[in-house]
Amino acid sequence: MNGICALCTKDRKLRGSHFMPKAVYRSLSKGFPDHGENIVLISGGDKSAAYSDKQAKKHLLCESCESMFSKYGEDKVISLMARPGGFKLATKIRKFKELSRLNDEAWYFPPGEGLAFNFMYFAVSIAWRLSSADWTSYGLSETKNSLWLENMDSFSEFLLGGSEIPENTYLAVYVDNQTVDTPLMSFPTFKDHASYQHVVFEIPGIKFSLVAGKNPGEGVREIYSVNKTNVYFVSRNLKSHPDYQFMVNFLKHEAIAKARLAKELGITV
Repeated sequence: MNGICALCTKDRKLRGSHFMPKAVYRSLSKGFPDHGENIVLISGGDKSAAYSDKQAKKHLLCESCESMFSKYGEDKVISLMARPGGFKLATKIRKFKELSRLNDEAWYFPPGEGLAFNFMYFAVSIAWRLSSADWTSYGLSETKNSLWLENMDSFSEFLLGGSEIPENTYLAVYVDNQTVDTPLMSFPTFKDHASYQHVVFEIPGIKFSLVAGKNPGEGVREIYSVNKTNVYFVSRNLKSHPDYQFMVNFLKHEAIAKARLAKELGITV
């Protein structure tokens, strides 16, 4: 269909753009034998959980902008996520220069600007999609225009190639250091703070924590002050992360199982 591209704002033929990359869905459905045919969609909007292979997508981008999203972000990042045959990023970061280590968590510098750029581009593209369209028909909460105008302007300029790093934007890429036996993909969620916004989402084995705003706090500025790429890679056990524990508790105690999942849980409980 023809329309106005949400990124370049030109009147062009629009592609069916996925919110989360199609390759992630494909990896989940075909790559993990024990989970692929039984993907559970957990919705915080109506507190439900059900089997679903429905993919969130809209006619949002023209072919040129869609290609940039793939070339500079998705193609590089998705190839490194956890798969049944191995987890390339988990192996790769062991060779990165270490910044600090505390208990289970180790922070690493990216090896040059190329990889940092790809991960930043990917994270920003997902955050941009969060705010650029209405995804409520897919069971998500209302997020259109959720990012502040200054963040959206900065993100759009970066995604179109007008800047190397979006201003006042910082990214931590958490990499699971355990066997990824329960693959997860989470749609991005955001939280407003006084002078910055925080966007978090996950693909198998990798958790993205993106902070954007004029004043993200002294702690963030200090830790990123020695890193001109504004990107760190963090090795840790993702199942011990508070977000994972929150999801498990939500699924156990709050989410309402629907359709086939409800029947199966009824049989097994």
